[in-house]
Amino acid sequence: MPSESWDLSRALEVLGHDEEFLSELAGIYCAACPTLLKNLEQAIAAKDRHAIADAAHLLWSGARTLSAPGVAKAALAVEMIAHRDELDDIDSAYHTLQQEAARLLDALADFRTRRDGASRNPGSREP
Repeated sequence: MPSESWDLSRALEVLGHDEEFLSELAGIYCAACPTLLKNLEQAIAAKDRHAIADAAHLLWSGARTLSAPGVAKAALAVEMIAHRDELDDIDSAYHTLQQEAARLLDALADFRTRRDGASRNPGSREP
């Protein structure tokens, strides 16, 4: 059953069951996500609704590509708050996005570790 943070089966389906490509995308997202979150945090502090919406949209689009509904939903909520210029509501939405992003990054790192380990030891089996 897929988790709320990441649907590996769906991600593989969307990417034609190409685990190597998924691992590459996961690596790119893992590298970019902390910077995007930091940019988002700075935009929130500056009350720059356009920068908030832009950073949230980038997080949303990456999460959609990876079939990560938790981050996608949370990022979209932040983006919509910015578009509506309702920044008084942003802190809770941003906190939710941070939590979802942390769960996703953990799931992606686990996937990449398992995949890399299996590719280095093709004859081994994981329990």
